[in-house]
Amino acid sequence: MIISILGTAGRDFKTKEKVSFFYDCMCLEKKSGEFCNSLDMLLEHYPDEEGYFIGTKVAIEFQKELLKFDKKRHHFITVEDDSLDDIFEKILELLNKEQGQTILDITHGFRHQPIMAIFASTLSQFLERKDLKIIYAKEKERLKSYEYIYLNEYIEITQISLLLTGFIRTLNFIPVSNMKLLNNQVFEDFSKSLLSNDLRGVERNHLLLKEELLQLKENKELKHISNLIEKVDSELKPLEMLPFFEPYQKYILLAKMTMEKNYLIVALAYIFESLRGYCSYRFESLCVTIEFKDDYAKNTAVMNTIMNFRQAKFGTEILKKYEGIYQKNKNEFKEVRKLYEKIRKRRNALAHINTTSNFEDIKEDLRVIIMRVEALFSKKLLSDIKT
Repeated sequence: MIISILGTAGRDFKTKEKVSFFYDCMCLEKKSGEFCNSLDMLLEHYPDEEGYFIGTKVAIEFQKELLKFDKKRHHFITVEDDSLDDIFEKILELLNKEQGQTILDITHGFRHQPIMAIFASTLSQFLERKDLKIIYAKEKERLKSYEYIYLNEYIEITQISLLLTGFIRTLNFIPVSNMKLLNNQVFEDFSKSLLSNDLRGVERNHLLLKEELLQLKENKELKHISNLIEKVDSELKPLEMLPFFEPYQKYILLAKMTMEKNYLIVALAYIFESLRGYCSYRFESLCVTIEFKDDYAKNTAVMNTIMNFRQAKFGTEILKKYEGIYQKNKNEFKEVRKLYEKIRKRRNALAHINTTSNFEDIKEDLRVIIMRVEALFSKKLLSDIKT
């Protein structure tokens, strides 16, 4: 399919005679030659393609008098000269309709029309990327001579800037396939692991994301958006500490990152696991001689000990091995238990329909909870468990 924005190029303004210009078509892998305008070139080099030609009534009538069209394959779409919405809507409609290769020529047109066509084509590729080639015949130094160039790379840079801006604000990434200048899968995988509380995935994908950011920085084609790439790098800087942290420290770091981006339920899950992980860390020496099925079973046994759940269906191994451990550490265990219960209640409340608290109050409550958890870590509670 061919889409072209029509103007009134092709005649001498004084004599009204048909004129010709040299068009270098090497970029299109077509024969260069003399044509009266860019539309003339399209009609000759793409004779079997369906054509949609968009312009004002004046531009359409002008081109109909100038060139020959096939009534079955060539369609004219009239837009008002001063309407931004019209051309945006028509281009978007056509791009969403066609599934095969599409050539969009924005060489001609009046004032804002080519710009709106670019906006529409950018949006269409976010919605569902098509095999779209955007062409423009730029004027060469030689008089009455033009050279075709592809604008797709500029469109992709625009897309990348929008995607990176969204990532900085949300740590989430919109999947856009077939990008040449950026590996969007790396960003997408990182977002998925972060927002699904997958710690191992976060660590693995963060390393891949660091490599991708380094390549983006070194790519000269992206020099115009280097500041955005630096901002992404800065946003992820706290994750540089992950290899040096204990699991509970990693979880609280991710809790703070996700809370600041307004993923409150995700943040609560990280806070919950951070406190459980800290307790398990402090119980490490007591658990050396006890066999657990996995880390979850171990963490459950630790929390059942702190909560004094002697009648639990499973996870009572520590209570059985160390008789009287709860009474000997009652004050410290109670302090942990009080905070743990608050986190559980807040997490349970958020997992259901919220009818009482507003967003900012909940977020502020989470900040306080994180501060309390970090304060508990700082004073090394449970560092001297009596048995």
